[in-house]
Amino acid sequence: MRQRDLKALEFDKVRELVRAMAISEPAQRLLGELNPSSDAGEVRERVRTTAEMVEFRSHSGGLPIGEFVDQTPLLVVAAREGAVLDGQSLLKIREFVLSARHVAAFVRSRVDSFPHVAVLAHDLLAPKELADALLKALGDDGGLLDDASRELKRLRVRLREERRELETRLERMLSSPGMDPFLSDRVVTVRNRRFVLPLKLNYAERLEGIVQDRSVSGETLFVEPMWAVELNNRLMMLEREVEAEERRVLEQLTRMVRGYVRELRITFEAMVAIDALNARALFAERYRCVEPEIVEDGLQLIAARHPLLMASGREVVPIDLIIRPEQNGIVISGPNTGGKTVALKTLGLFCLMAQAGFMLPVDIGSKIAVFRGVFADIGDEQSIEADLSTFSAHIVNVSEILRALEEPALIILDEPGAGTDPAEGAALTIGLLNYLARRRCLVAIATHSTAVKLHAYSGARLESAAVDFDPENLAPRFKLKPHTIGQSFGLAVARRLGLPEEIVTAAEAARPSGTSELETALSRLEEERARFARQGEELRARESLLVEQCDAALKETERAREQASVERERTREEVRNLIVELRREGEAVIEEIRAQAKSRRDLTAFIRKAGESLMRAVPEEAPPEDGGPARALAVGDHVELAGADIRGELLVLEPERAVIGRGGLRIEVAPARLRHATKRQPTPASPAVTVNAQRPSEAELNLIGMRPTDALRKLEEFLDQAYLTNKPEVRVIHGVGSGALRRAVHEYLSDSPYCAAFREAEPHSGGAGATIVELSS
Repeated sequence: MRQRDLKALEFDKVRELVRAMAISEPAQRLLGELNPSSDAGEVRERVRTTAEMVEFRSHSGGLPIGEFVDQTPLLVVAAREGAVLDGQSLLKIREFVLSARHVAAFVRSRVDSFPHVAVLAHDLLAPKELADALLKALGDDGGLLDDASRELKRLRVRLREERRELETRLERMLSSPGMDPFLSDRVVTVRNRRFVLPLKLNYAERLEGIVQDRSVSGETLFVEPMWAVELNNRLMMLEREVEAEERRVLEQLTRMVRGYVRELRITFEAMVAIDALNARALFAERYRCVEPEIVEDGLQLIAARHPLLMASGREVVPIDLIIRPEQNGIVISGPNTGGKTVALKTLGLFCLMAQAGFMLPVDIGSKIAVFRGVFADIGDEQSIEADLSTFSAHIVNVSEILRALEEPALIILDEPGAGTDPAEGAALTIGLLNYLARRRCLVAIATHSTAVKLHAYSGARLESAAVDFDPENLAPRFKLKPHTIGQSFGLAVARRLGLPEEIVTAAEAARPSGTSELETALSRLEEERARFARQGEELRARESLLVEQCDAALKETERAREQASVERERTREEVRNLIVELRREGEAVIEEIRAQAKSRRDLTAFIRKAGESLMRAVPEEAPPEDGGPARALAVGDHVELAGADIRGELLVLEPERAVIGRGGLRIEVAPARLRHATKRQPTPASPAVTVNAQRPSEAELNLIGMRPTDALRKLEEFLDQAYLTNKPEVRVIHGVGSGALRRAVHEYLSDSPYCAAFREAEPHSGGAGATIVELSS
């Protein structure tokens, strides 16, 4: 893309805003060179990565990334065989390695949900061994520590001891009696790396020694006593040994860096990328940006806010810029100072920002396409040096744009055709729009030309929009109104700004015929558009109210359904209590029958009466909620009574009555209370709560494995059913075991009114593990 287009759309200024948010100088340099990409896949990756970093920051807080210097020159030197880095250079590498390790630990522990950020963190390869070695060897000032090596520590300790000894002897000499007249200062000093005494010029010859230096004034000589020469020589030799050992340690550390050059380069690139990405995320947070959807065609910017206007601290009015996929572009009209140029720049700038990987200061739902070229012709291009008028300069630029055109392209033109005859300029603009319509180009232009406005509004696959303007106060509202044409209000503005009335009146009279009628038509069009917009708002408000009312009705229905469910459960509980009560009454009647030897007909009559009472207590079941058709009942169907645990075979079905049978029991009910029996869900074993008889599948009962209490309850129910179904005898299987269950069964049978007699079963029928019970007749 051409740099002049990036500058015309102010992309360079936005890039500088982001660049200032980077921590390190390498990341700032990278962002300063960042340009938009024309590859749709790369653009999606860039924008998604930025959005992930914003999400990462919202979950984990800011990155713990500190300033670090450019490692490239240091690594280039370290990579050369035989090179030795000084302590300051190694210190810079150490600080970078420690910072990279800190960032890596922070990011990797939180990055599972952010794959794009995880890729960058994966390249943070700063080696722990190198960090440990540099920490052990270097001080915070870049000097080598004594612990850098054993030999260095030994040499430095010896050097300090001998230096201290020499200084002590020299200080003792300074303090000796009679030395005051000879001394210019009572301080041991160093000249030419040797310890000396400062003596006055006139007395220097009185001390046997070597003059190492002379003061600037010439009044003081720095004399090394002869007895100190040997000691100074030994110190100098030790210093040379220390320097040699220091160089050896630095060389060793440099070799270690050389072994990690590849990892350090990868880590440096990753750190720079993370710093730059963090700056893009900071920009997104500061200017309330969102991630736009990258689409193939069209453009939709919802509530777009120009970041440079936001950075200036001014109040920014959001605008909507929408070009549908089937459209070729947008034509923006309206008065001067209304915001046409800002709208054009916003459109072009946001395309460049997205293609550079920035999130956009728009609202959710915004979409943007990727262009191979973004071209702009904005501003006064008049050039005296090139002997070009404004019109000529614009034409030259447009010609260059057409020659450099790479499709798909976005072309932004501010007042094309201006600077020449209005009719010819309008014709040229329309011709340009028609030419670009045949190419894969999206065009955005601002114009005052009535002909161009009407061309766009007449259905040339162009969106026609106008900047909003207050005609009464002649003040811009800085909004963009879609599907309409804007008036220029040039004469009205001139009158407002103080141009003499007679000039404005004359200008109005001199306008071409039809201009007044066109303005009237445009005014009526705008009134109609505003009226339809108000109606649309009213309809949307009404729709919103209906949705709220519908939601409220659904909630009320749900509450009613829940209340009905609670009521049904309450009724079922009452029925269960009634069944328990009927069972108690039934047991009492049975005991009375046993005692008075009444016939089974009395028991059957009681059960039928109890069943009818139960029917009256059970509420009718609501029809199925799905409303599906149910198969009609027929004689022979297996049915159940709604709301009660009563099932049986349908024996009689008449309009007003139905009879169901279960074993020897017959129950008469209303047909409306019956339904097809549903499949029962398995339930834990519990005592039966029924009063009707049920025919057992076999004339035997297996009690093996039961506790005596449970077994006797089961035996009582079994004998009760067997008696009601006229069984002459039954078999009870209790097993042999310890004999406890067998004894309990026999004791019960001895007192049972159902049992006429009992005996041990024959060997082929269970022998001692079973008992044959003869029932009373």
